Amino acid sequence: MRAKRSNAGFTLIEVLIALVVMSIGLLGLAALQIQGMKYNSDAYFRTQATTLAYDIIDRMRANATAARSGLYAATTAPAGSSDCEAAACSASDLAQYDLKRWYDTLAVRLPKPLDQPSSIQSAGGQHTITIRWAERDLIMSQSWVVAI
Repeated sequence: MRAKRSNAGFTLIEVLIALVVMSIGLLGLAALQIQGMKYNSDAYFRTQATTLAYDIIDRMRANATAARSGLYAATTAPAGSSDCEAAACSASDLAQYDLKRWYDTLAVRLPKPLDQPSSIQSAGGQHTITIRWAERDLIMSQSWVVAI
């Protein structure tokens, strides 16, 4: 009987150690999940930026006359524009309409930085589309250069 008394508390210590090890493992798993969510959010915003850049590039290609004239160069959304879906528009009006819709979509899909707006710059036949957004206290930026 003496042997049984010396082992009486041993299993309780084993259980406590197993709980500590399992708790550390679960905390590590939770930290891994949080990191995965952060990276997933980053990837989502980059994908949105790419989709929006290709959207305006396609619009510029569809209205190449206005794009070559530099009518798509802008740093802010135009104040007002005609509704080119309801009625026929000139190339200039269509460019203003495209820019207004593009900037409105940017505002909805990407967190906007306060001081650095997205922009389209035109020089000759080359257009640089730069999209900026706020991501975890950082200003992220991607640029695309296209010749139209």
